[in-house]
Amino acid sequence: MYLRFLGFGSVRARGGDPNRPVGCVFAADCRNIVTPPIPSSYFGNCAIGTGRMSLTADTFMGEEGFLASTRLVSELVEGLDEGVVWKIPDFVELSRSLPKGAQFLSVSGSTRFGVYGLDFGWGRLEKVVVVSIDQGEAISLAESRDGNGGVEVGFSLKKHEMDALIDLLHNGLKV
Repeated sequence: MYLRFLGFGSVRARGGDPNRPVGCVFAADCRNIVTPPIPSSYFGNCAIGTGRMSLTADTFMGEEGFLASTRLVSELVEGLDEGVVWKIPDFVELSRSLPKGAQFLSVSGSTRFGVYGLDFGWGRLEKVVVVSIDQGEAISLAESRDGNGGVEVGFSLKKHEMDALIDLLHNGLKV
């Protein structure tokens, strides 16, 4: 739910050309759907959801924007199958051939990595920040530090875009 709203909000907050292509990509744990399955003990990048650029910004800027973002994420999740790892070259090619002005949202991290439970010998982590999100339009996700089931979300937007996103968050899904 938060991923769909934040993606939708990010497109609306940017404003600009309503005809610009918009797409998204996110990490997915595909260890159990590939053939043969990858052991649950494997830790690393296993697969990524394939990105799509078939929509334009106006799809997300209108009244049905939240529903459009819901459909986009749902279709990407439903498209994950045993061949997902073979689609990685397609994603790489898509990312290299983005048209000028395209908006490509990506999600870094996960609420299931348990990063706040890690201890590298200095004690539990106090704060986790994905610094690479300042390049492009990425969203970072992590479970909340206090373990109450919440989510920490990170953004790196221009000030006027962040102000617009904050207004969207305060006003909910109103157009």
